[in-house]
Amino acid sequence: MMAGNTTKKQNNKINFGKISKTKITLLILIAFFFVATIVTNSQQSSGMPMGMPPGVAGNKTAASNAVTVSVKTMEPETIRSTVKLNGEVESQSSVNIYPDTSGKVTRIVKKLGDSVQKGDVIAYVDPSKSGSSYALNPVIATVSGTITAQPVTTGDTVTNSTLIASIGSLEDLQITIYVAEKYSNYLTPGLEALVSFTSMPNEEFNAKITSVSPVVNSTNRTIETVLELETYDPRIKPGMFANVSLVIQQENNTFVVPKDAIKTYNTDSTLFIVDEDLTAKRLTVTTGISNDNDIQITSGLEAGMQVITAGSVTDGSSIKIAGNSTSDTDTADGIPQSDATGTQMGNTPTGGSK
Repeated sequence: MMAGNTTKKQNNKINFGKISKTKITLLILIAFFFVATIVTNSQQSSGMPMGMPPGVAGNKTAASNAVTVSVKTMEPETIRSTVKLNGEVESQSSVNIYPDTSGKVTRIVKKLGDSVQKGDVIAYVDPSKSGSSYALNPVIATVSGTITAQPVTTGDTVTNSTLIASIGSLEDLQITIYVAEKYSNYLTPGLEALVSFTSMPNEEFNAKITSVSPVVNSTNRTIETVLELETYDPRIKPGMFANVSLVIQQENNTFVVPKDAIKTYNTDSTLFIVDEDLTAKRLTVTTGISNDNDIQITSGLEAGMQVITAGSVTDGSSIKIAGNSTSDTDTADGIPQSDATGTQMGNTPTGGSK
């Protein structure tokens, strides 16, 4: 009996050992699959392809988070600061013609737009009155030119103070403008201006100041200023309305950026440039003259730098340049192209000589 009981106890211990080993094996397998599931889900949720190295995945994430920007490459150029004014085209040599006597206009010989020579008859005036008859009195052109105004017609009664015609040159034109008093220090003969006209909105004509009034109009606080067009154009006629941009300041061979590119940081004027690693880098700059759209940079930039002109960035932001496919991502199938060719970090291309 004793021997039989001992044999049963030994068998029970053996079975218990086998069961314990089986449970441990199952637990290990369950744990392995549990960990594998967590890793797989983690990779899927982060958008990282299975088996992709973490560094390459980081590059793809950075590229997808990059801010698209517009840039301007710095090259020396010219900037003008202008004052916009309105003016009227006039003939430089306009002369008004009056009759020598009172009477009735009986005949108009030269009409509006006609060319005349000095001594030509423009019109005739009959000085006759009721009960008396007189010879017709001719109205004579005192200068040569073109009739630019003729406010009378046949049958009008005139006096010796009635304007019969205005004669002027269509080639020697000037533009009269009235400039605010605060710009008086800039008004000197020879100062340049750009002129445009409603009938030719896409063209600009060069002009220069020829004379400046020595006094300020006490009523409207303006200074009468006369401009002369540099070249004759038959499309420009006396009486036309002129849009004048008076160039009060000009800087040549300087760097120019859009005003929107300038940001204030700790009271300093700053802007962002594209750094070598395609990140935004903040620079402190000094500004100069400006106009409606642009501003001069007098220090802080060098030729060839790419200034960010559009795009919301901060210092160190990853960026990609709009319209530049190579800046969107310098990768090929998720691997840096320089790595793919074996040239990065001094690596020698496969098959090449050392």
